[in-house]
Amino acid sequence: MKRLGLVLLVVLIAAGFYRSSLSEETATGTLTLPGPAPNVGEAAETFEARRQDGGSFELSDEGVYVLTFWSVFNRDSVAARPELAELAREYGDEGVSFAAVYIGGTPRDTDVPYTVLLDGKGELTSLYNVTRVPRSFLIEDGEVKLVQDGFLLGSEEQPGSGEQMEDELTRVLEERSDRAHGVEEKKRRA
Repeated sequence: MKRLGLVLLVVLIAAGFYRSSLSEETATGTLTLPGPAPNVGEAAETFEARRQDGGSFELSDEGVYVLTFWSVFNRDSVAARPELAELAREYGDEGVSFAAVYIGGTPRDTDVPYTVLLDGKGELTSLYNVTRVPRSFLIEDGEVKLVQDGFLLGSEEQPGSGEQMEDELTRVLEERSDRAHGVEEKKRRA
């Protein structure tokens, strides 16, 4: 009986010590997962992944990408599909690559203007430290330009976060165009 009392006392002391070392933000002490990454201004992780149609997709450190993490079981992800398709139709001809990484299965409808990536083992989800969906990244030349949770264009009465994606995408493409014209102008002058 004394042993049981001693063990109980040790457990209570250890629990009290652990409880006193908790972080106010996470309430998990020092046993926390890394924060969401990559963030705006940081390098985007490059990768090559299998597409749903069996082909290959590469996210390199050159070009403009919209990378979205979704789940077929998440109603916000399902609701955002038409809006990503709209953006992909509008900006796909301007050299932007759109890809959706589905966590936990893929949709049956594969007739979409963006690439559907398979992530059965969760490697891409882990690479981008995605803990909730939908989560989207706008990447230009290997640098994260925008990270957002949720993805809805919304209406005029109720704007959504997809409008932020569209605004930032427009800005990135305009800056790329300005840089390209500046290089051409310098070549002509030389």
